[in-house]
Amino acid sequence: MMHERFWPVPRLTRIATLVAVITIIASACATTRPSVEQWQPTWDRVVAGIPPQEVVGENPPRQLCDETLVFLRTSRPDLSPTPDLAVDDTVREWIDIAEDAFFECPPASQQVGSFAQAYDLLARLQAEVDLVLDMDRGS
Repeated sequence: MMHERFWPVPRLTRIATLVAVITIIASACATTRPSVEQWQPTWDRVVAGIPPQEVVGENPPRQLCDETLVFLRTSRPDLSPTPDLAVDDTVREWIDIAEDAFFECPPASQQVGSFAQAYDLLARLQAEVDLVLDMDRGS
């Protein structure tokens, strides 16, 4: 055949190479999600790591905000991947809102104008995550 002359590698070697490349790409793209039981303690730890709204108030000391922000930023990688694709964006939004609120200290953006607003949004998002996790557990 004409193409054999331009690509002298034996056909079996080309096929084996192609299969190896596809396998490497597939394994690199595949994300193994933890079970709800494996992931839940991490989620609970991060949620509990946010100081209660009563402690934060509307104008907390900068040190409290900085410590919370460090905690959130170091915890972010532990929350991914989530056990269910349905909560990926919700968890990401939860951590983004919490980080933004404690970075601004007090929050003053159009999306979140106060800590009270931030805590309301965080509670709503947490309830969404917990609902999906309960459904995944079959509760």
